[in-house]
Amino acid sequence: MDNLLPPQHTLAPHGSLLHVMLVVLVLSGVVVPSSAQVTVRGPLFQDQEVAPGDTYGGTVVLYNRGDSVRTAEVSLQDYLFNYQGQSQYLDPGSHDRSNAPWIDYGSSTVTIPPEQEATIEYDVEVPDTMKGSAPTGTYWGMIIVEPLNQNPNAEPTQGLAVQQVRRYGIQVATHIQNTGSPGLEILSANLDSEGEQPQLHVDVKNTGTRSDRPSARLELYDESGELAMEQSSSPKRIYPSTSVRYRLDLSDLSPGEYQALLVLESESGRSIGRQFSVKL
Repeated sequence: MDNLLPPQHTLAPHGSLLHVMLVVLVLSGVVVPSSAQVTVRGPLFQDQEVAPGDTYGGTVVLYNRGDSVRTAEVSLQDYLFNYQGQSQYLDPGSHDRSNAPWIDYGSSTVTIPPEQEATIEYDVEVPDTMKGSAPTGTYWGMIIVEPLNQNPNAEPTQGLAVQQVRRYGIQVATHIQNTGSPGLEILSANLDSEGEQPQLHVDVKNTGTRSDRPSARLELYDESGELAMEQSSSPKRIYPSTSVRYRLDLSDLSPGEYQALLVLESESGRSIGRQFSVKL
């Protein structure tokens, strides 16, 4: 099983916003594929810059690709992740930077007619103060959409069956205008030689109060000082107190010792770097 998500405090691989849950059905012996008839249309990240005390709205659009009416369950969870690939799905308001208590999404279920769209409308009411002071930086939560009866035509035969059940997570981030700052920290930069292709694993944590989307740029110089390789990663979103891992491919390099320059290029302009040696 990939991601079995109990109601709370779940650890599961991080990286995709489409969270797959495997549900055991009795009396069958095969894996029943999900029809995935209900999908989310539009971005799975929704960001808004606001001032303390503001209220703003957003929408999540669902589409039913099937030929019968479908129902989806809507809920809120807190969402944390780390560089080890673990994600936590927690009760709303479980950490200091949760905005889940600010979010009102109306009904807990939505009905989608066949081959049509349905919209979940939500409002975010930002407080004026939190624990005696104005909110600062970034606060976030996750709207969970779980289509119900996703494969109603499955007929188990013998033994046990496993049905894939797709849950969509839409991250809702509230950024308080002109407040807070990210604090990027390189936790480690290690050569991974377990696989056939060598990789440099760079683990980065945000110790600040505002989210960031840095990318990692790596330059490797050979013993003569010539640039042997330059590579950049895609940006990764890092909320306060969360961490991510960048994987940089070194498979094109010849065996030898290299001097490395690693630069984290911050979205906020506060880039940081580190120098070290790499031996292949």
